[in-house]
Amino acid sequence: MDAHLPPIDPIKDQHPLGDHRRRVARERRERMRERLIAATMDAYRKNAGKRRPVIDDVIRAANVSRGTFYKYFDTLDEVLAEIGRTTASEMLQSFERLFEPLDDGAVMLATGPLMALARAAMDPAHGAIVSHADLVDRINGDDPRRQLAFRSLNYGREQGVFQFDSIEAAFDLVIGTSVEGARRISRTGQLNGACIRETVVMILLGLGMKLPAARIAVAIAWQRLQDASEHLHWWKPVAPA
Repeated sequence: MDAHLPPIDPIKDQHPLGDHRRRVARERRERMRERLIAATMDAYRKNAGKRRPVIDDVIRAANVSRGTFYKYFDTLDEVLAEIGRTTASEMLQSFERLFEPLDDGAVMLATGPLMALARAAMDPAHGAIVSHADLVDRINGDDPRRQLAFRSLNYGREQGVFQFDSIEAAFDLVIGTSVEGARRISRTGQLNGACIRETVVMILLGLGMKLPAARIAVAIAWQRLQDASEHLHWWKPVAPA
């Protein structure tokens, strides 16, 4: 009877086990990378306003050895670069979701700072690291956040709602106010929707808008954020006041 049994294919028998082991190993590596990234963000949060974190702070927060860190990253700057890429990608996806049907430059521009400030309050670790000079300095010409801000600024100027000559100066106003606001909010941990909106109104005033129009633009942008909050994994309920 054994002569009639189909031959065993050793390659077929071995592949499922090999594939499983590779998948498990890959998932383990991904989890460790995420753990080190989260530990880096935690280290920046704990050192907000103090010294620059070092690798020892990260491995202590992650509860891993220095050797484990170096298996995944050569320097802390590499971790920051990955955080920057992730942050930029998330913001780009959120912008596309929020603004695909929108043609109002003021509302488009207002949403960037609103997202940055709201997330700093809702996710203090994220706010601490994105407002740190180490990461702010990485917002260069190719960064999607810079490109989105420039697009909104140009669009608003073309529509006549913004008044400025130097787009670099306008960009510095937007980024500088957003970063300083995020830094302050991440330190206090206060989730004050009214203060966040007022900060962005002041940005729009600095770009040449009148107060009533600036408040309307911010109110519309804030409402769009709340309407899309189910797609923002970091969003938490905010009191309307």
